[in-house]
Amino acid sequence: MHAALSFESVAARCIRRLKDDGETVLARPLGRALAAAVDAALLQSACSMRDVVIVPVPTSRTAFRRRGYRVPELLIRRAGGLPHRALVQHARGDQRGLDATRRASNVRGTMRARWSGGGRRVVLVDDVMTTGATLDEAAAVLERADHIVIAAVVLAATPRHSERIVNASGTRSK
Repeated sequence: MHAALSFESVAARCIRRLKDDGETVLARPLGRALAAAVDAALLQSACSMRDVVIVPVPTSRTAFRRRGYRVPELLIRRAGGLPHRALVQHARGDQRGLDATRRASNVRGTMRARWSGGGRRVVLVDDVMTTGATLDEAAAVLERADHIVIAAVVLAATPRHSERIVNASGTRSK
């Protein structure tokens, strides 16, 4: 898993403003940060952008209706990528406030693949990772549909779950 930012301080406030307040102007600089993390994931996997498809974790219908846009897709576009909607999400409860076990249970069975991947390599992208339950479920669904998930990339990860933070200058820290 690669994270562009740690979900704290200024980064967390900017992401909340994008997600909760509709400040889409923030998608451009946040997209540049995401692009650095995608590049690092591709470099580690010895792949290029033409070798993979970028698959966003789906946004709930409720969140889409409230915002009018899908945050992961907007970020992918601002990162210079083309999102491929390979996943569909069914209704699920809100993840906020749930512990890791409840998050995993809450998200289990809520997604399906739109099509068989035929062995196509995928970079899975989400905006914020808290416990990883949503990414785990999305990756499992894609793999069952014959996609090869080579990396998971998030704009931001909660500090205790950050495996690798990749900042815009391309340096990494653990």
